Amino acid sequence: MIKQIHLTTTSLVAAILAAAMTLIGLSWSALPASAADIPEASVSLHTESVVNSQWDQVDLTCEWSVPDHSQPGDTFSLQLPSELRWFGTASFDLKNDDGETVATAVADDEGRVVFTLTDFVASHPLNVGGTCNFTTQYALDPGNGSVDELVFTVGSGVVRVPLPDAGECTSDCEPTPPTSAGKAMWWADSAQTQLESIFYMPPMASDSNDVVVTDVPAEGMEIDCSAVTPRVGRSVNDDGNLVEPLDNELYPAVIDCSPERLTASWTGLPEGERVELFVVTKVTDPALDVYQNNGTVVISGEETTVGAETKRTSAGGTGNGTATPSPTPSATSTPTPSATPTPSASVTPSATPTPSASVTPSATPTPTATATPTPSATPTATPSASVTPSATPTAEPSPSTTSPGIGIVPSDAPPASGTPEPLATTGAHSAAFIFAAAALLAVGSVLAFLGARRARRH
Repeated sequence: MIKQIHLTTTSLVAAILAAAMTLIGLSWSALPASAADIPEASVSLHTESVVNSQWDQVDLTCEWSVPDHSQPGDTFSLQLPSELRWFGTASFDLKNDDGETVATAVADDEGRVVFTLTDFVASHPLNVGGTCNFTTQYALDPGNGSVDELVFTVGSGVVRVPLPDAGECTSDCEPTPPTSAGKAMWWADSAQTQLESIFYMPPMASDSNDVVVTDVPAEGMEIDCSAVTPRVGRSVNDDGNLVEPLDNELYPAVIDCSPERLTASWTGLPEGERVELFVVTKVTDPALDVYQNNGTVVISGEETTVGAETKRTSAGGTGNGTATPSPTPSATSTPTPSATPTPSASVTPSATPTPSASVTPSATPTPTATATPTPSATPTATPSASVTPSATPTAEPSPSTTSPGIGIVPSDAPPASGTPEPLATTGAHSAAFIFAAAALLAVGSVLAFLGARRARRH
């Protein structure tokens, strides 16, 4: 009785372990592959933009590819150089012609763009690649000639994009003040909902100067009157913009602002003083491709018309991949004997024998090597000789009719050489667990059977 209990307990434990191993195997097989960086990714960058001044727009295009069998969630990245400032939409998709997203891209405030592969590559793991396009701004003043190329870090390598020769400063390399009034405008945020502009002008030339600046945005924009910043001073930074100490309190500006029009004025500015006016405008029509902001600058009665234009930028790209081809059955998957059990010389009877009448020698099948049957025997076409008569005689042929010269292969001949190769098998953690579970389940079943059999004996 005690042995029966032990056998029953052992079989129960084996069954529980089998179920647990099966669940673990199935769970393991369902776990997704962990994402990883792809140092072997290839990204080549191109630009045809010409940089002439600070905040010029630099449009970039790229071609990208990743190694075969890269996984969903894997990433690769590129780092913009410090000379470029990302702007425009900060995230975009890379899609194929059918609108399926192959990868996504996200840019951060530091100019690092991270590309992430989607589930598309799981079903299309080969030849994954495509293009991308995005826009940046040149953040430095290229007039000093200190930078002649941009260096992009991509994975473990670098990509160099040359800049047009802006000229090299050889003497008096301090920032050159403007010689006439002007205006520049750029996107103030990556979402392209606000534009910032600057009115700049040369140093005052007379002992006392009155200045009036008027800003009139075009349709699709309106002035943010809370973000108007006037500056007066003499000191400038490396970019040529005014810096501390400023003379704003000595020469305050008078501001008259509405969303449709801005006027800023100064009186009595002495010789050598410079004026800058920063204005932020909000986008009211995001459907426009181009935004314009025009105005006038009047210095001591002399009026100059100024204006700026900024294009809406977009980021995007393409991607694609190739599905794994379906396996084609090999020509050797079906075993084909090297020796076919077919006689080398077909025996064709001149007349079809019938069992109701005795076959005379004139109706005897005549093989290539002639064999004369004895009159007392009724010849029969042997099935293994590939002769198919319409009615098979029942009499057995005489030994003299089965001459080796016909080349008939006996039906019990050994099989031909060349055994078909077994199909290749692949292993996985889940399969190992399932096989182990099946083995434990079999052991439990045997133990349960033995326990039941012992119980019947008692």
